[in-house]
Amino acid sequence: IITSNLLQSDQSTLTLDQWNLLSNLVHRFDENSGYAFVERFIDQQNRLPLKLRFKYSLVYDFFTSMKRNIQLMFEKNRDFLSLSRHDRITLLRSTVEYTSTIGSIFTLRQYKLFDYPSFYESTEIIFQPSTTVFIKRVIDQLDSDNTFIKLILSIVAFSTINYIVYRKNIEIDLTNIKVMLPFQDMYTDLTWRYLLYKYGHYEAVKRFSNLIRCLFAVTGAIAEAHESQKFTEMIDSIIEQTEHTLSL
Repeated sequence: IITSNLLQSDQSTLTLDQWNLLSNLVHRFDENSGYAFVERFIDQQNRLPLKLRFKYSLVYDFFTSMKRNIQLMFEKNRDFLSLSRHDRITLLRSTVEYTSTIGSIFTLRQYKLFDYPSFYESTEIIFQPSTTVFIKRVIDQLDSDNTFIKLILSIVAFSTINYIVYRKNIEIDLTNIKVMLPFQDMYTDLTWRYLLYKYGHYEAVKRFSNLIRCLFAVTGAIAEAHESQKFTEMIDSIIEQTEHTLSL
């Protein structure tokens, strides 16, 4: 009971700095996630005759651009930029599959793109049907709170996670892994306090528990997607473009 009371009283303990950080994260995501690009793409496709909509090549280019747009959010993150170039690139290579996949699935849900049969079929061709099943599962499990999802992306972006598949020529050692701990703690604490503030302890726990199940589904989707050469080409392209930007 005492613990419960403490947690209840903790619901409004987001500091001014945390509110500012939260606002900046949401703004950065909305600014760089390419909403205008997505809306323009859908509008252009809907103007075409039904048989010509969401063709494979156009959907492939759409996914590549969408994933790249999502990655821009992290390139401009001041905490990410405070790391050494080696650590930025190492972190990028180890998390880009997760951040770009979760961000893309979030966009797919927002715009109900899987409701278009031809878009769904093109996605199956690009990533294989088994991957598309996992993506659909994540869409169904993804939390309805958009701000929570954007916070989760920030946590994942600074996660020192292991690979679920082997990739050649990938450095996995950070210069100093302890440098990541303050960022991991900061974004996790911010996310938890946001949930407490908005939903209370019981609902916050439920949402975090559901998130874990959702991340397992994301991992499954990525593992399946690696069977598709197109997916690895997309990821390699994002890494190459981002590394070029970071070297400027």
